[in-house]
Formats: sequence, C-alpha cells, structure tokens
Amino acid sequence: MASDITVEILKDIRDEMRGSRGEMRSIREEMQGMRAEQMQTNNRLDIVETTLLDLADQQRFVVRYLRTISERDIRLEPRVSSLEARVDKLESK
Repeated sequence: MASDITVEILKDIRDEMRGSRGEMRSIREEMQGMRAEQMQTNNRLDIVETTLLDLADQQRFVVRYLRTISERDIRLEPRVSSLEARVDKLESK
C-alpha cells in the first residue's frame, strides 16, 4: 500500500515537472518574441534619433543664415540711406 502511494506521488511529481518544462518553453518563446520587438523598437528609435539630429543641423543652418542676413541688412542700411540722400540731391537739381 505504501508503495502505491509512493508511485502515485512520484507520478504527480513527474507530471508537474513535464508541465513546468512546457511552461518554461512557452516563456522562452515569449522572451524571444519580446527580444525581436525590442530590436524593432531600437531600430525605430535610431531612425528617430537620426532624424532629430538632422533636423537640429538644419535648424542651426537656418539660424546662421538668418543671422548673416540680418547683419548684412544692418551694414547696408547706412549705405542705402546715403545713396538715397545723394539721389534726392541729384533729382532736386
């Protein structure tokens, strides 16, 4: 009788171990899927990062261009005013 109970207990332990192995296999497959998704997410983030860096470069270019134009306008303003005054004098004669 004791040996029958022992056999049943051992069978239960065996069945639980088989179930645990199946669960572990399932967990491994899920983790592989998560790794693949993580790689896709990392690739997308790399693209976003590259795009933002390119955008920052373009913005710096625009700022430099606008600064140059505004500085040029400041330097030209007195010259244009001087030329306008000379033209006014010539036209008034």
